[in-house]
Amino acid sequence: MSGDESLALLTDKELVQRAKRGCTRSFGELARRYQVPIRHFLQRKCGVREDAEDLTQETFLRAFKKLWSFHEGAEFRPWIFTVAYRVALNALRRQQWQSRLENSVPAVLEARLGEGMENKEQRDRLWDRVQSVLTPLQFTVVWLFYVEQMSARDIGAILRKSEGAVKTILCRARKVLLPHLQEFTAVFEAGIDKHPSPHIGSRHVL
Repeated sequence: MSGDESLALLTDKELVQRAKRGCTRSFGELARRYQVPIRHFLQRKCGVREDAEDLTQETFLRAFKKLWSFHEGAEFRPWIFTVAYRVALNALRRQQWQSRLENSVPAVLEARLGEGMENKEQRDRLWDRVQSVLTPLQFTVVWLFYVEQMSARDIGAILRKSEGAVKTILCRARKVLLPHLQEFTAVFEAGIDKHPSPHIGSRHVL
């Protein structure tokens, strides 16, 4: 009988005890047992299959890190679903926040970042501003999304990140950019920005 087959014969409690002593294969068996029901729960709770895959991984990673807090004699099944539920709530809060953000800034973001400015000098200065306030990773995602018009999935393939991770990066970048783009737009619309600003770096897509 192989090691994996012997692990399959152990109860959840026995696997938890072994995992708490440092046996990662025992925790892997627990993850194998509960991966499908946890994923189905998260998919139903959050509504997107791709997100459910990422959230399932997040659930088991968080569970592994918090295994020390698992009380002796407790049942693993309700505990792991508690972890998954908290992960789902956090994800829903992020979705709600992203939805509010996206609904509040489309005119500024789409018109300005989407090459909506006819004047090349203004576009260049805008992207200098964007690059100066974003991290290199955020800038890359924003550039690929708005200029190259790539999907989050395609960007994820380039950066070796999940589609959900790319959406999160984009959402955070939008939050950072919003006040800068509003200020930039107001200045140009008022016609008072007559002097070129110092050049801030070159725009490299990493």
